[in-house]
Amino acid sequence: MLAVMMTAIIILPIQVSAATGQFWDHARYDSDGVQADGGTIGFTTQWNLSADNNTEKTNSYHVDDMPTLVEIYTATWCTNCVTTQNIMNEAIGDSDVELIHYHRHWFEPRDPFGSNSTEERWTTTYGHAVTLNGGAPRLAPTKVVDGERMHYGSRPNSDSLMDDYTASLSMEETVSLSGNLSLNISQTMNKMYFEWDISSLSIFTDGEYSLDPWILLIEEEAYFPDGSNGLETYEHILLEAIPLESIADGNSLSEVSLPQLWDGDDLKVAILVDWIVEKSPSQSPLPAPSIVFLLSSLIAMAYVRQPRLP
Repeated sequence: MLAVMMTAIIILPIQVSAATGQFWDHARYDSDGVQADGGTIGFTTQWNLSADNNTEKTNSYHVDDMPTLVEIYTATWCTNCVTTQNIMNEAIGDSDVELIHYHRHWFEPRDPFGSNSTEERWTTTYGHAVTLNGGAPRLAPTKVVDGERMHYGSRPNSDSLMDDYTASLSMEETVSLSGNLSLNISQTMNKMYFEWDISSLSIFTDGEYSLDPWILLIEEEAYFPDGSNGLETYEHILLEAIPLESIADGNSLSEVSLPQLWDGDDLKVAILVDWIVEKSPSQSPLPAPSIVFLLSSLIAMAYVRQPRLP
């Protein structure tokens, strides 16, 4: 009985982990196909490009107050993208979620959105994981929640896409994060200036980790009736993805040219931070040798018959 109880205690977390993992796929792998421990945090803020030159805006959030981030790879011809996005919107409901749509751009004559920088961020960050699932790095529809949990295509991992998305949105980061992220925005006639501070951000881990900040420029709505997927207005369109210099003290100043919006003046600025925890050679998904030995001994003891007394 003791052996059975010990076996259940060790195996139960593995079963629970497997049951949770059925709702999504891991979103980050390196070029060798090795799973990477990483994710993304951040927030967005509205910005009026027609504002006076003296306008300045500062936002600061603690990691506990940041929204859930859903990065989506899509295209204006992708019918399944519309179907899966409707389900995602239903799963989100009134939750605090920021959507960012990457549009297929490279060698793409039918979709006018996106840019070289948006494609580079997607393929660098999530391309290896998408390739493992679909055979290529840029496949629509693909959704990534908090930079960790990937939903590729329109076929569910569990009983339904609603179950997949709901479970994924309800999860928290797989590491413990602390600190604040701040962004200051200002503008001149043809330039935007970004000053950021990630110096207080930290991850509770015994190993090494890296924090890589990005600025994303997003157009909230754009009217494009020539798309073939039935939509006429496209939302949350990522225009540019700008990597910020990762420096020792965690803050600096960067400038970019004013973006060209498709129509209107509905620019959103997002600051994201990709976090990566370096794996040590000793990390392994298998139990430690001492635990295996103990478990084997206990199981063996369970089958040893006690000698009969005369």
